Amino acid sequence: MIRLINLSDNSETQVPMRDFHDTPLVNVWIEATDPTPEELGAIAEKTGIPADFLRLPESENLVNLRVEPEYGIVNFLIVKEIFAAKIFHPIVLAFSKDNLITVIGKEDQSKFKVVKDRMHKVRIDPPSLVAYYILDEIVEDHFIHLEEIEANTVSLEEEVLEETGKDILRKVFSLKANLVSFNKILWYERGLIFNLKNCSANWCPTRSRSLFDTTHEYLTRQIDIVETYREILSDAINAHLSTTSNKINTSIRRLTLVMFYLTIVTTLTSFPNTIATFFGISQFGSTHSVIIFVALIASIILPFIWLRNRKWLKAE
Repeated sequence: MIRLINLSDNSETQVPMRDFHDTPLVNVWIEATDPTPEELGAIAEKTGIPADFLRLPESENLVNLRVEPEYGIVNFLIVKEIFAAKIFHPIVLAFSKDNLITVIGKEDQSKFKVVKDRMHKVRIDPPSLVAYYILDEIVEDHFIHLEEIEANTVSLEEEVLEETGKDILRKVFSLKANLVSFNKILWYERGLIFNLKNCSANWCPTRSRSLFDTTHEYLTRQIDIVETYREILSDAINAHLSTTSNKINTSIRRLTLVMFYLTIVTTLTSFPNTIATFFGISQFGSTHSVIIFVALIASIILPFIWLRNRKWLKAE
C-alpha cells in the first residue's frame, strides 16, 4: 500500500498503482506499508532509487547508512521486545532534497502517528527533518524498554537472594544475553546517527543535521544504562554463587553436628567393647574405673567445646 503525505499541508492520499506514475513527487512523503514488489518497482522507477535499496532487509540486526550524491538510505531497527525475547523490526528511510520514502511493516505503522503530530501545519517540512522525527521517535521508545529491563533486573535480584537453582541462573543469563544484543544495536544506531549528523550532502541541510545531536546524546545515555544493568546482573550472579556457597557450608556444619552426636551415641553403646579393646581385658580389672570414665567423658566433652567455640552447634 502506498500513501502520499504532502509536506506542505500534511494531507494524506492513498494512491492506486495506476495513478502513481503520473503523481508529482515534490515535497512528498511516500509511505509504503508492506509494499509488494510491483509497488517497490514503481517507487524505484519514479524516484530513481534502486528497489534493492528500498526492500526491507531479512537480517534482524541490519543498521546501515548509505550516502549517495542525490539521496541517502537509512536501515534502522524498531525494538519491539528485549526481555522475554529479542524482537526487532526493520525500517527503511530514503530521502532526497524533494521527497522522503519510508518502507515499514504494517504492525509498525502506528509509529508514524506521533511523527505526523510533530510536523508543522503551516510550513513545509523538508524530508530530512521528517526523517529526523522518525528516527528520534524510534530512539525515544528505547527508554520504555530500559524501564522494563530495570523492573525485571530488580525482580531477578530479589529472586537470586531468595532461591538458588538452574532456573534463576537461566533467567539471569538470558537477560544478560539480550542486553548484549540490545547494546550492540544501540552502538550501531549511534554510529549511524553520528555519520548522519556529520554528512555534508545537499539532501541533509545543516538545520536538520544539528537536530541529530539530541538523538546521538540519547543513544549514548542508553548505552551507559544498558552497561550498568549488565554489571548489576554480573553482581547478581556473584551473589547467587555466594548464597549457594553459604548454603553448602551450612549443610556441612549440620552434617558435622549430626556426626558428632552419632559419635557420642556410638561411644556410649559400645562402652564394653571399648574397655576390652583399650585395656586388653574383658573387665575393669586393676585399672581404676575413674580413669576409664574420665577418658570417655573427655572424648565427648572436648569435641563439644571445640564445636561450641566455633559456633557450629547452632546453624544460622
